[in-house]
Amino acid sequence: MKTQLLRIGGGAFNGRHLQSVPGQLVRPTSGRVRQALFNMLRSVIRDAIFVDLFAGTGSVGLEALSHGARQVYFVEQDRRVVTTLRRNVEQCAVDDRATVIVAPLPQAVQRLPATRQADIVFLDPPYASELAEQTLAALEPLPLLAPHGMVIWQHAVQHQVPQEVIIGGRCCKCIGVKPRRYGDTQLSIFGDLV
Repeated sequence: MKTQLLRIGGGAFNGRHLQSVPGQLVRPTSGRVRQALFNMLRSVIRDAIFVDLFAGTGSVGLEALSHGARQVYFVEQDRRVVTTLRRNVEQCAVDDRATVIVAPLPQAVQRLPATRQADIVFLDPPYASELAEQTLAALEPLPLLAPHGMVIWQHAVQHQVPQEVIIGGRCCKCIGVKPRRYGDTQLSIFGDLV
């Protein structure tokens, strides 16, 4: 099976190639969407704690590290994909700033450290599933999000998303800006984008 070419699009690891997973097992975030995402996050990514839920090959979390994130927590359930994810982390030599959690979502949220509050929580679940809604519901009672933190949900354009999400008792409203669409993909941002 043909594998997709992946590479870091900016920051300290700009141009570095990443391993991908052959076949339909993983749908990596496209380079165009990652570039747009990190252009939006430019003012807040440095020294941020970033949680990459449904991490797959780790391309989004590694891009966050490339742009100066302090720590990234990668959550992925498929052990075959985790092997590739770990190789990509090693290839970027960021083992000390990357934590890989191997568990299915939404259950895996219980394994995120309760003492570290995330600045950015990124969700990229399978498009034809309700895993994002289930994961957000599991996050609702947890004090995971920092006071200034945000949730970014990558989803199919036609997927209906709520106007707000609640994490740790904090209501995060969907930011009222024009939809950020990239082909059949949309990014919905909850919280404050400075």
